[in-house]
Amino acid sequence: MRPNVAGAIRVVVALTAAVLFVDAAVSIYSGIYLNLGTGVWLALARDVHDGVFYRPIWNGVEYGGTRYFPMLFVPIGALMRLGVPAVTAGLVVSLGGLIALLCAVVRLLERWSVPRPFTALGAALVAAPYFVHQTGFAVRCEPLAAAFAVAGLAVIGQPRVESLTSRRLLLAALLFVGGFAAKITCVYAPAAAVAALLAARRLPEAVRLALFTALGAVVFLLALYLLSGGRALEAFRANALAGSDPGSLVGIAAVIRPVQLIAGSHILSVVFVLAAAALLPAWRRGGELPVLYLAAAFAVTAVIFTSPGTIITSQIVDVYTAAIVLLVIATARIRPPLQTVASALLVAVAVWAAAQNVARIVRHVRVDVPSAASDRAALLEALQSCRGSMISESGMAPILANQRPVILDSFALHVIGLKRPEVTQDLVDRLTRTEFECVILEQDPATERGRAWYRNVNLTAEIMNATLAHYRLDRVVAGQRIYRAVR
Repeated sequence: MRPNVAGAIRVVVALTAAVLFVDAAVSIYSGIYLNLGTGVWLALARDVHDGVFYRPIWNGVEYGGTRYFPMLFVPIGALMRLGVPAVTAGLVVSLGGLIALLCAVVRLLERWSVPRPFTALGAALVAAPYFVHQTGFAVRCEPLAAAFAVAGLAVIGQPRVESLTSRRLLLAALLFVGGFAAKITCVYAPAAAVAALLAARRLPEAVRLALFTALGAVVFLLALYLLSGGRALEAFRANALAGSDPGSLVGIAAVIRPVQLIAGSHILSVVFVLAAAALLPAWRRGGELPVLYLAAAFAVTAVIFTSPGTIITSQIVDVYTAAIVLLVIATARIRPPLQTVASALLVAVAVWAAAQNVARIVRHVRVDVPSAASDRAALLEALQSCRGSMISESGMAPILANQRPVILDSFALHVIGLKRPEVTQDLVDRLTRTEFECVILEQDPATERGRAWYRNVNLTAEIMNATLAHYRLDRVVAGQRIYRAVR
């Protein structure tokens, strides 16, 4: 590697680290990345704090049901039991997952004999984009889940040239199960590893890895069933496919929707075009792990994108990380001067991503941060006037008011209502009786956009009709629409 290339990489790594640190400080102070999904994770953690591991789907008082696995929210709940505030605990665990992901990427690249400057560039590229920042700072499971998955792939290393003892295969399987316990879609990692072993004609190792991983997953699900009294698996069954239908998984939407979402981000478009170019020489090597890793991650992500309401920033980390791993390995393999050109392209992408984040941080500091504290205070004051009787689309509002959310996951409630209408009808009846003093919504149900949101994504149209009939809009505070009962 030429000295000027190594120097440019060191500069961009330092720039990316600095921007990540500043954005973390700004987001932690202001909470600008906290969103509806954050509320679900913190609601699950609040249940753990209260000694409840997966509440029932419906018990006459609260509405449960979720598609989320416990690896993220259990540590958050444990920190809350130690006295750490909910949002702080969530950010600590979520950011820890992001740091672990970067370490795992470095280790995987090292196992593929990538020179040190390129391993650092790979970590910088994974950490650089805005959607990675948003995922890490919004309290989500994606960074933690991807960290387990990539760490497992790092243990597998290069199946064609390395021996794999049963101990290494068992360690990889444990890491894959850890990823599965964070996010079910992390099955792409063991699938890619087993396929790579088969492509390398390592049938015994492939069989052992598959058996170890499958057995670990079964043990995890059994423990989940026993510890939750069966409630967790009931919730997962009720939320199967997350609102998608089987036809959408094999239809044209499984191709068109991922392309549409990726095309909305110029950085993603460039990265995936470069990854597609890198696939051509890599594919000739007969199904190496980096290629199979990207293919499996893309396939799973395409399925996720068929679900209504899915947004790119919450689901793209897995396949984006896989694309970066493939690009860095491909760049490290080629000879100068092409390697210099490829390195310059990757450095340019990292600088581009950092520049985008700098612009976002400047905007946040000018607009969002000064109002963050006053908005939070105004929201808490408004929630106190609800006298403890509220039902909220997001778990964030009641958690900030130190209350247990009545609705655990409003998206899950929508999906469950399609299969069990009696659950949502119970909430409609309670709203009709104005049992709650306040109803807190994220969208305006009086607009076409809001009606579509509640018809297709969160809660249900019937719940919104009951809300509009028996509650009136009182105020909008910090983006939360607070409706009061009309009696």
